[in-house]
Amino acid sequence: MDVVWLLILGSLLVGYFVLEGFVLGAGLVLGRYGTRDDTDVSVAAFAPFVLANEVWLVAVAGVLMGAFPLVEGEIISGLYPFVVTGLVGWVIRDAGLWFRLRRTGGAWRRLWARAIVAGSGLLAVAWGFVIGNLLLGPPGPPLSAGTLFAPYAVLWAVTLPALLGVHGTAFLARRLPCHLHSDLQRLGGRVTRLALVLASVAAGGGLVVAVVTGGPGGAPAMLPLFGAVAALWWIGSRPFDGGGRVLALSAVAVSVPAVAAGLVSAPALMAHPASGRALAVLTAYGLGALVLVVVVQVWAWRLFDGRVEPDTPSFF
Repeated sequence: MDVVWLLILGSLLVGYFVLEGFVLGAGLVLGRYGTRDDTDVSVAAFAPFVLANEVWLVAVAGVLMGAFPLVEGEIISGLYPFVVTGLVGWVIRDAGLWFRLRRTGGAWRRLWARAIVAGSGLLAVAWGFVIGNLLLGPPGPPLSAGTLFAPYAVLWAVTLPALLGVHGTAFLARRLPCHLHSDLQRLGGRVTRLALVLASVAAGGGLVVAVVTGGPGGAPAMLPLFGAVAALWWIGSRPFDGGGRVLALSAVAVSVPAVAAGLVSAPALMAHPASGRALAVLTAYGLGALVLVVVVQVWAWRLFDGRVEPDTPSFF
């Protein structure tokens, strides 16, 4: 049963990065294309998915606390600075979404549009540090600045936002009006080239770190990172359009770091699962909730998928 919940936890984490990833990425690049007047239509493109996507992170936290409570405490306490930073970024991003249209003044809207960008960036950087530290091995107390801010973790604090930027731009190219396509193609090409360089360095560096610290046996956990490199290379070798293949490949690029981090953390998780009774109760009540999360997500995607226009209502 603990293996089943480990797979469920991994699937939820991948789902979060794939789905919430394009919202974070779209927030990161907000205002980097078109004009200020295009901000409204840009927010309308990803706003319907915000609340549904955030539920995936809640589900990840619930499964981690319910199925692996001992390790959850160690991970949260070991990564406490980045957890707090991510929560602050999350609040700032959502505040920007909620308050941006509460007044009609241009200065007011620009202020909260910048809050969306800043909050998305803060949350993306925090997740980058989390991924980088998990790839180095599940951290635990006491906190050490030298460990938490190791060069490899800092590298991921830059790499993950770049990957999210590619994913967000691919999503916007699928959703935004045609007059923005040329701007989005240029932006997508630049972000993809940057992400490809960073991901290549992170994948190669991760392989070296794994071999040096854990011997050849630690290398397989880092191999998924090269999937991100391959996906970004494919995206960069073709026109950056709004096709589903580009979005699917950017989803691969943004999710495989979570897969690699999960493979590194899996032995620690499997060593300290919850009791059999607790897992049975979690299975009885949790699976129904997880099915509901998936159903709602599919419904939201089918309902709101399609191009938006300047007169499309925004949820925020």
